[in-house]
Amino acid sequence: MKRYTIITCLLIYISISYSFAQSDSTANQQKNGAFIQFKTLSHNFGKIIFSQEATYNFEFTNTGNTPLKISNVKSSCGCTIPKWSSEEIAPQSTGEIIVKYDSKRSGEFYKGITIYSNATNGDIVLIIEGEVTQNPNKPVLGEK
Repeated sequence: MKRYTIITCLLIYISISYSFAQSDSTANQQKNGAFIQFKTLSHNFGKIIFSQEATYNFEFTNTGNTPLKISNVKSSCGCTIPKWSSEEIAPQSTGEIIVKYDSKRSGEFYKGITIYSNATNGDIVLIIEGEVTQNPNKPVLGEK
């Protein structure tokens, strides 16, 4: 019985040590270079009426200690249009990626937007999703 108690305590100790090492590693990444931290990595538009504007601003902070430079932002299809500033984001300053979805396509959607930058935490993927429904004032082509 003592052996199981000792092994259990040892495993708990290793687990806690590993958790602290991981958080220290993240803290070091944030201190040594640019580090992009978004308020949220996804947005669900819910139901959108066909042709209604669908835009969302993904806000972020450079929590690192050097300027953050976003080099490119790519969406998974042409129906999603991202906009971002080409200016560097100073340490502890904020910025945003504006994402617009072309809602002139009916049905559910799930799209990814990849952020490429000099951040030490690497490329980030943002997600938008929702469902475009019919406009009650306009019939869908082919329907009567």
